[in-house]
Order: sequence, then C-alpha cells, then structure tokens
Amino acid sequence: MNNDTLYNPICLIYPGTFIPLVKEEEVQTALKHKHAGEIVIPPVNVIELGDLFKVEVAIPGVQKEDFLVHSDANVLFVCVLQKDEGSHEGEIFELHEFNYECFARHIILPGNADPEFASAEYKEGILRIFIPKSEQPGKTLHTRIVVY
Repeated sequence: MNNDTLYNPICLIYPGTFIPLVKEEEVQTALKHKHAGEIVIPPVNVIELGDLFKVEVAIPGVQKEDFLVHSDANVLFVCVLQKDEGSHEGEIFELHEFNYECFARHIILPGNADPEFASAEYKEGILRIFIPKSEQPGKTLHTRIVVY
C-alpha cells in the first residue's frame, strides 16, 4: 500500500522539522555508567491548575531533542542524555554547577492525573509538562511524551 499523502513534505502533520527522539535504551545505559555522586537532580515544581497539572523542571543548557519524558502509571520520568558532551572543551571552569549531561528524575503524580494526553515544551531553560486531570485513575502503563 502506497500512501503518498503521509510522506508529502507540503502536507506536514506536526509543525517544524523532524527531530528523532532519544532512545530509552541509550539513557538507561548512560545512567548505569554514571557514578551516584555525579548524577544531578534538578529542582521541580508541580502546580495544580483548574483542569490540569503543570510540572516545571529547571534544566538550563539542554537541547529539547536530548529529553526523554515518559510516564509509567502515576510516575513521571524526566531524563536527559546530551550527546555532544565535548562542547566545553578547552574551557577551564572555576565553578561548574549546571552540568546536565545525563540524569533521571522521577516525579510521583497525583492519582487524578492522566499522562496519556500530556504535552511538554522546553523554553528558556524550563521544561514544562502539562498533564490533564481525569475523573478515573490513569490506566496507561507506559506513555511517551514529546517535548516541543
């Protein structure tokens, strides 16, 4: 079956260019190779709004294609794997505190959060994840959230 409509560059479904997502296996492998003292845990805000929850994670200096955001039931996973770690070669740091080459943050969501229809955006060093509320507890086991 040949469907030219799906592959026609004039007929795009999503705005912008296609950026491949980070593979979960790559992040898990990188996290296993990091030492416990080297893993950074960024600060998080969870804000309850009228019909949704807004999760904010402060992560400066990261590209949006380096994020892996997914949920398993009511646990939200925010992971980063920067592939171009050598961008600071030749620089001598007196203090180097925001180094987010590889990390994983787990956030427990309220019982009425429905991550199946979540969306995410990364602007000005802040990752914002919008998770709608639901009357029923979330039934999905694993949901991948794309960062725009």
